Formats: sequence, C-alpha cells, structure tokens
Amino acid sequence: MRHTTLLFMSLVTGGMMGCKKPRESAAPVVENSKVAEQVPEQEQVHIHGGHEHHHHGFDDPTKFENQWNAPERDRWQHPEEIIAALALSPGATVADIGAGTGYMVAHLSKAVGDRGTVIAIDAAPAMITYLTNRSADLGPAKIVPQQVSGESPELPDDRVDGAITVNTWHHINERETYAKKVYSGLKRGGKFVVVDSEVDAESGPPKAMRLEAGRVMQDLEAGGFRVVIAHESMPQHYMIVGHKD
Repeated sequence: MRHTTLLFMSLVTGGMMGCKKPRESAAPVVENSKVAEQVPEQEQVHIHGGHEHHHHGFDDPTKFENQWNAPERDRWQHPEEIIAALALSPGATVADIGAGTGYMVAHLSKAVGDRGTVIAIDAAPAMITYLTNRSADLGPAKIVPQQVSGESPELPDDRVDGAITVNTWHHINERETYAKKVYSGLKRGGKFVVVDSEVDAESGPPKAMRLEAGRVMQDLEAGGFRVVIAHESMPQHYMIVGHKD
C-alpha cells in the first residue's frame, strides 16, 4: 500500500459533484460570506508531500507558512463554517488530520479553549517539529502534534469529540478503511468534517484527483457514519459531515 502524507495546507482548494445535491442543514450558512471570492493564486498550485505523482519536499515548513497561514485565507476557506459544523464545546478534544503548518489548528484551539485539546496529526516529521515549536502560539488549547504513517489517524478508540480533514481526503488511498478508523476514534455523538475541492472548481488539485461529494459520502457511510452535505458558502469547496450516532 502506498503511504499517503496528510498535509493539511499542502493540499489545495475546490471540488464537489458537477450537479450538486440539495444540502442538508448540518451547519449554519454564513450570510455575509462572499461566495464569489476567488482563491488566491498561491493556492492554485497543487503541493503534496507523499503522493507518487506529485512529490514535493516538506523539510522546511517555514517556506509555506506565510501562504498557508495567511489571514486572507479566511475569506475563501471560511474556517468559521467548519468549526460550526463540529459543534464543539469548551474543553473538547478535536483532531486535525493533515494539520500542516497549523492554520486550522489555531481556529480549533480557539473553539475548544484553554481546557480543550487539539491533536495536530501529520505524516511529515518536519511539520510535527514545526507544530511542536509553535504550540504556544497556537493556544489557548493544549496542542498535541502527532506523527502518523499516513494510512491511519492512529487515534485511540472513543478518544475525540470531533475531527476534521481539509483539502486532504482526495489523497487518501484506502478511504473507506480510513473512515472506519476515524469513526473508531470518535466518541459517540462526535462529528467528522471533510472539506475538499469541487470537481469543477477553477483552482485546486489536478481534476483527475478530485472526488465528487457523493463519493466522499459513500466513503464515510462505509466507515459507519450517518452523513450529510452541510450548508456552507465556500466558493470552491464542499463540506461533508459524518455523525457517529
């Protein structure tokens, strides 16, 4: 089996079904979001550390931090909608699968507060070192960088209240198996949020690698989740929410 490096911001924007299904109400729509916002040019370059067809080095995360963690990213990634879909409580434990340089880690940290924990999962050793060194800046939550093989989130059973993977799911080879492992790691009532590229988005990963939202829903359903397409207003992404009932 090929190892797939899960690097949150190393994967680009965009991708859903060419013909969108009606979206169920799993997260609130942010009315003031500018749906027509264009993804910055920097995000139109597909970068992935482990995929055999698109190999790039991640030995120096500082080369990417200004792009990946730029405040302007909020305009099109809409992290507030991702956080809302998780419905986290203060003190919760949440996992960011493919944490990269910590863009979503910081947002999750604010959501769970100083009594909460964010498990920052990545397969690249340099990213784990980077996150460890920046953990104080990513607070107020307890930040736990965790290096994984790329084939599993390596979460103990019933450990986390929620999990996300942003711009990463299309790089996982055995997605249904991976979904089962995420399901096992969630507490009852937990949610797994997958954000990935619209298949017809103007920017993002190569179109041959993009997944229709329906395919992602099937992956999560095979993993045991009850699945809905969440309301969101990201210009080039869809958001799937898996519930562990």
